[in-house]
Amino acid sequence: MDYSNQETDKRIELRQHQRRVVPPTCLLSFARFALSITFSGDSEGEGSVINLSIKGCKVESDAGVKVGDAMSLILLLPGGEAPTPVDLALVRWANGQCFGLEFVSLGTAEMNRLRTFLASAAGSKQ
Repeated sequence: MDYSNQETDKRIELRQHQRRVVPPTCLLSFARFALSITFSGDSEGEGSVINLSIKGCKVESDAGVKVGDAMSLILLLPGGEAPTPVDLALVRWANGQCFGLEFVSLGTAEMNRLRTFLASAAGSKQ
């Protein structure tokens, strides 16, 4: 008996916040926090945001990252808004050229800007 479809159908969604697909013009740049002097990777990078929530995002980038990397971000949201800085984000998963970030520290004004953007993105899908 084939259980593969049953397994896929029974996946549990662990995210607390719904992710929104964003336009390809939603970009981000990042700088890693170098926690030791032996760090030997790229300290900065850029990527395209694939989806976004109030607490994190999926990024496509050529920059090599590892699970656990800590970084500061600048989100460039479509619509001419000012850049949205994220003080601290952690890489939670990485697979090929994609990785997932959790926003750990985000200012109140930036959180409100992100909420407004996500609400408008949700409204434009309907």
